[in-house]
Parts: sequence; C-alpha cells; structure tokens
Amino acid sequence: MQEPPPVDTLIAEVKTFGANTEGVLTRPGVDWKSSTREGEWSLTEVACHLRDVEREVHQPRFKTLIAEDGAFIAGAVADSWVDERHYREQDGAAALADFVAARKETLDLLGSIDERLWQRQGQHAFFGPTSMHELLYLMVQHDQAHWEQIKELLTM
Repeated sequence: MQEPPPVDTLIAEVKTFGANTEGVLTRPGVDWKSSTREGEWSLTEVACHLRDVEREVHQPRFKTLIAEDGAFIAGAVADSWVDERHYREQDGAAALADFVAARKETLDLLGSIDERLWQRQGQHAFFGPTSMHELLYLMVQHDQAHWEQIKELLTM
C-alpha cells in the first residue's frame, strides 16, 4: 500500500464525505430507486451499503485494533449484501439517516484514538499486515468511490 496522507487529512475527508453525502441526498426530489444502467446500484442501494459497511466493517475494524495490538482484521465482501439484504426494497432516506448517525459514531471513535495507536498493526484477512492509519486510508478510498457513484446517479 502506498504511504497514506496524514491522519488529520484523512479524518477531515471522512467527515466531509458524511456531510456532503447527507447534503446532496436530503435535497428535495432525490430519485432513490433509479440507476444509471441495468445492474448498477440505485441511491437506495448505495445508502444501505454505506450504512452497513460503516456499522459492520469500518467500526469493528477500528475497535478490534484499539482493543488488541496485532489483532486479526476480518475481510468483508459487502457488495453481495445488495441482493442478500434486499437493499432495493428498503427506504433510502432512512438508510441515509442511519449512515449519517453511524458516521458520527465513527468520527467520535476516531477522535478518541491516541496518536500512537494510529501505527498499531493488525493482520487483515485480504491485505496482510496493516495499521490503523492504513485502515483509515482504505475507508477514505471506499468513500471516494461511492462519492463518484452518488454524483453519477444524481446527474442522470
């Protein structure tokens, strides 16, 4: 993995993504159910994915490494959840609200991390040895990919 940007920069990006996502998806007239192409996700599916990844992937990874140096970090194949959990039938606005609340919890957790813990190492199931800092960077990259997806869906 390439050297991640400084922790403060990454935390600012995590905060900005949550605020920007909430800002654009709470505007009147959001089309929650349409997608750009057959087989592509809708905004409802994106919001559900963000909510579940925040709660079931990002938060547990950070909590695991906070609790134990060298901890095993489980991998997740969260893209399959879109069908398994029937995201399309869920309420996109409610999923967004749940994501925003979960993101605030994550930011509270990240704000409590001691400077030395950012370099704490764990063993990721997919990526091998990784640090808290690198996990934060992976989170930002995940956010960036979905931000592009959201923007595309909003310009349909």
